Amino acid sequence: MSLLELEEPKELKQMIKELNTVLGGKTRGKSKGLLVYNKLPQYIWSFWNRELRKLGIDWREFLSIVSKNSDLIFEWAVEEKISWREFLSKLRDALTTYSRTKTEKRVSLDSYIKKSI
Repeated sequence: MSLLELEEPKELKQMIKELNTVLGGKTRGKSKGLLVYNKLPQYIWSFWNRELRKLGIDWREFLSIVSKNSDLIFEWAVEEKISWREFLSKLRDALTTYSRTKTEKRVSLDSYIKKSI
């Protein structure tokens, strides 16, 4: 799989950080501000969609996996504990794991998400 390295979207990072502050600060996890109207997922999807489709991952599945991994977005954008490169690497791992699981076991997205929680 060849999911390209992407330029860090610094404006989106700042938007996420500011919106997180406005919506209540330093709570980890599924903060409403982390996905910023799907701007970050849209940015990543715009570069990775062809390869992800080859892996059998559509937009809905991708969005669900990104949402499930919102703690990574928090660590990258808000806490700045991980770099953009680390964030992408961990997201790639989650996507490839899902693709392998889906292919090998023919599981649905819903059952994959439930098992991963």
